Amino acid sequence: MKHGPKSSRRPLVEVAASEAQRLAGDPNVACVGIGLKFVQGKPTLEAALQYHVRAKRASEADIRQLGSAPVPHAVEHYRTDVIEWTIERAVACPGSKRPTGDRGGDKEDPLVGGTSTTVLGDFHSFPTGYGTLGGLCFDTASSEAMALSNAHVYGDDLGNDVIQPWLPTSEYLEASVKYLFCGGPLAHLFFWTAPSPLTSILTTAAAAAWVAAVASDAEDPSRWGQRTSPVPPAGALTERERVHLATEVPHLPFPGRVWRAKTQWDYARHTSAGTTPASITAERPNEHALLGKRVFTDRDSYQGGDHVTLCAQLWSPAGIEPVEQFVVAHCFPMAEPGRVARRVLVPGSACARYDRVLDDKREPICVHGFLPQVDGLAQMNFPIVAAPFRLWSEAGSTIVQGSALRIPLQAAINIACPPSTHVELEVFHTNTRIRASAYSANGTRIDHRESTDDQGVPQQLALTGPEIVRIAVEGGGGEGYLSGICADKRMIDGERWKAVSRYYRGTLDLALHEPAGTWGIVVMAQTLDDTPTGGDPVTAARRLSGIVDSANVAETGECACSILFDHTFDVA
Repeated sequence: MKHGPKSSRRPLVEVAASEAQRLAGDPNVACVGIGLKFVQGKPTLEAALQYHVRAKRASEADIRQLGSAPVPHAVEHYRTDVIEWTIERAVACPGSKRPTGDRGGDKEDPLVGGTSTTVLGDFHSFPTGYGTLGGLCFDTASSEAMALSNAHVYGDDLGNDVIQPWLPTSEYLEASVKYLFCGGPLAHLFFWTAPSPLTSILTTAAAAAWVAAVASDAEDPSRWGQRTSPVPPAGALTERERVHLATEVPHLPFPGRVWRAKTQWDYARHTSAGTTPASITAERPNEHALLGKRVFTDRDSYQGGDHVTLCAQLWSPAGIEPVEQFVVAHCFPMAEPGRVARRVLVPGSACARYDRVLDDKREPICVHGFLPQVDGLAQMNFPIVAAPFRLWSEAGSTIVQGSALRIPLQAAINIACPPSTHVELEVFHTNTRIRASAYSANGTRIDHRESTDDQGVPQQLALTGPEIVRIAVEGGGGEGYLSGICADKRMIDGERWKAVSRYYRGTLDLALHEPAGTWGIVVMAQTLDDTPTGGDPVTAARRLSGIVDSANVAETGECACSILFDHTFDVA
């Protein structure tokens, strides 16, 4: 039989999902996933459909006796791999151990409380990736078994699947690198509310940014080792060099975020006269982070067949001419997130002119007052959703007085907001001052405001900065209240933040019969290597090409993240 061209194939992850649904009733198939093809126990660099079975049999008759059917050698032109799922059980009950170390990596059968668990869905506790399973309980109406855990583990959405065991942190980081070869075995980590083609790019970007920060920025490990290790004796021949890297994982180690990682380099030069070693431990920063970005279109609403102008303003540190970036806008209808239109944005002044015209028409998005989660009950449990804002706190809960939320005595209220340049909070207190801090998408604090000492008087705290995505509100001595939030992304002067900006522009032509709905835009910026041939190698290392320096993941809850939507527009 003659196969069709590879380009006509569905994506591997979609085929895996279809196979999982087809085999949902197979008693021997535990799950279907994707990963590397194994041959004689060793991985190859070929992507494959992985069928995890409870028992692996050689003959078709033995497989049929299990109530199952043989797995074909290929499905939709993808090779298949059958992996036997071995159930492991620790000698001691997980509940008798601290929930640390390797205790969460085994599949538990029977399933008991105290082991690790995580959720697959819009909420995910990345990068820790797991929480503790409290125990099992049963639905009084249906008698179905149910898992019990905390809200910070499973989130606040209904209908999501939960799994045991969790995926170890090493697998999260390893997955970023594996994606480069096999198409994202853990791409579901980014499948919250964004299209899968985009999430695959983010997975790869995370790996590239991490490697660049740990191993390549400034002087790379090999060059450093050659410079600092003892010089071999005259006449000695270098046989090989070996570099070992070890690093601690920082909080939210995503591209475009400002973070530092404690890193150890061990270098050894093996020569015909012996080995000369060198070691160093140092904190290494992620040097690839924009100060912020602002994305907009020439209109808020379009019709099928219209021409959409896409604009992005990127802020970078002042002092030098803004370095040109490779900028791509990923545009997609929210109802069909897999239908992504990618447009390269190029530098130009047209968007600056659009920006000045549109700025007078921009209106803030506001929430005034908060409604009780349960009528007649003052207690409010975090997270609290007041679209488009999401509020969370380590305190777990608070109370609503009238229509205002009380700020917990010992913890801040964090507010996740759409990318904004201006955020205004309405607060009041009857005790001590209220403080508010604004954080950019790159993770740094970019503004701070305090209320006055006046008690019982509504006050506005106005915060400004490039790409504000989170506000932290605290203080009030247990008698401080938040009564309103407004946000918008008007033009700002970047001089206060020692920032300079450059505009990028692109176009998107909508289909003539484009269905009505909302479209989302995610803009990603990558570095370009403009170092001249023969230039300084340290400078060249800091201008590695292809590293994502835009922040495309935002903190939206305690141990939770989501992909950052830069802009939306409507098709009528």
